[in-house]
Amino acid sequence: MILGYIYGGRLSLEEYDASEIIKILITSSELNLQELITHLQLFLIENKKNWMEQHFNLIYKTSFENNSFLELQNFCIELMSKEPEKIFNSIDFNSLSENCLISLIQHNFQESVIQVWEHVLKWGIAQNPELPSDPSSYSKDDFNVIKNTLKNLIPFIKFFNLNHKEFLDKVYPYKKILPKDLRDNLIRHFINQSNNNSLAISNVQKNLSIEKDFNIMVDEINDFIYKLVNEALGYELTKQKVIEYFSDYNINTQETYNWLLNDQINANSIFLLGCFNLYGIVTSSNKENTFSLFICASEKNHTLAQFFVGDCYRYGNGTMKNEKLAFEYYEKTANKNLSRGQLKIGYCYENKIGVERDLKKAFYWYEKAANNGNKTAIFNLGNCYVNGIGIEKDYNKAFELYKQSAEGGGSDGIMMLGYCYNNGIGTKIDRQKAFKLYQNAANLGDKVAQYNLALMYEKGDVDGITKDIDRAIHWYEKSARQGYEKAKNNLKKLQIK
Repeated sequence: MILGYIYGGRLSLEEYDASEIIKILITSSELNLQELITHLQLFLIENKKNWMEQHFNLIYKTSFENNSFLELQNFCIELMSKEPEKIFNSIDFNSLSENCLISLIQHNFQESVIQVWEHVLKWGIAQNPELPSDPSSYSKDDFNVIKNTLKNLIPFIKFFNLNHKEFLDKVYPYKKILPKDLRDNLIRHFINQSNNNSLAISNVQKNLSIEKDFNIMVDEINDFIYKLVNEALGYELTKQKVIEYFSDYNINTQETYNWLLNDQINANSIFLLGCFNLYGIVTSSNKENTFSLFICASEKNHTLAQFFVGDCYRYGNGTMKNEKLAFEYYEKTANKNLSRGQLKIGYCYENKIGVERDLKKAFYWYEKAANNGNKTAIFNLGNCYVNGIGIEKDYNKAFELYKQSAEGGGSDGIMMLGYCYNNGIGTKIDRQKAFKLYQNAANLGDKVAQYNLALMYEKGDVDGITKDIDRAIHWYEKSARQGYEKAKNNLKKLQIK
């Protein structure tokens, strides 16, 4: 076609559709056929206007990528300034580039601020199809996803030109998307805004303040529990620390419980109410209610809730035991970088829990969790190097990992570091160091360390360690009470003597 134009000077465009003409236009630009470029642009504007409005993203991108397409550029700018609703309602609106949308907001002189906000919000949600279909069910993580998507667009929206009702009805429910300074300034602006109904202002101010304080408190408690979960403290100690948190910060648990009952839309609130049921705070401990609440929060993409649902399925708490489902829920949290979830996945792969055994994957997930600072994972990674689990044996690496675990205060890491010194694993034999480390771990309640310490007392006369049968019996008894079979057997032998 272009050759026909070059040699014949004639061109018939009626038989071509708009998308083909765009391609011809681009080729003409590459060949620097300026007269043809102008002709093609004018033809599109005069004959394919509706198509271009519906495919605005393509036209905008094409026109502003080439300085020769001035007519198309002017078409885009005029459409943005005079008829922006055609772009907002076009079939490819959700495919607009960020730069195109920013330009649209800047040139828009027709759509109201609230309409622009609603379109931008719609665009942001469309960029993240993995989010729940109902925005009212968004979790904190979901809001953060949208916040990150819209961070470069928010500054161009003239929120302060909204009226009081528009802000409260359309923007305030999405307040977590806004930067904190902007959010606080907007709240202050609309509370102080001149309004004849002073009582309404007073009520709004009071409700916003209470809701804001409550949401902040719930988020902070969730963050605290998140840290506890990653520390793998166990049920009783975690429960104790949660209760202590309420006490330390003078939080009224009954009032909080009542608030949570009335805020079963927010995923953090649903999860925290599940924790109240799990730990028996205010209400009696109820495994079925706990499971239902955790399931509800997990469906809103709440990471901690998904982890606890995994535990419920694994141990049969409030539901039928199902290791396959447990693995699936742990996997969700592992992929969201929860180190405790990564630890659980590694353990599942190592021990064939809900999934086929795969020692290389076990090692992979232990390493991921260890790199995220999980103390138990660091210890397990040491075990992998000692026993060749998913990796070649490397006693030197094992020793360093046990040392790292011990420095983090883990009793199992302290015990295994003692074992390394006692048996020359990755280091020189030093039974004095082994004895001290066993002593430290035994005092922390480690049953294996208690057994090893008892063994050293029973044998005695090794590197200055005095034989002491009474101390041996003492530590065998402590280990045996925790169910350690070797301790039970040795205790029987000593008692027979």
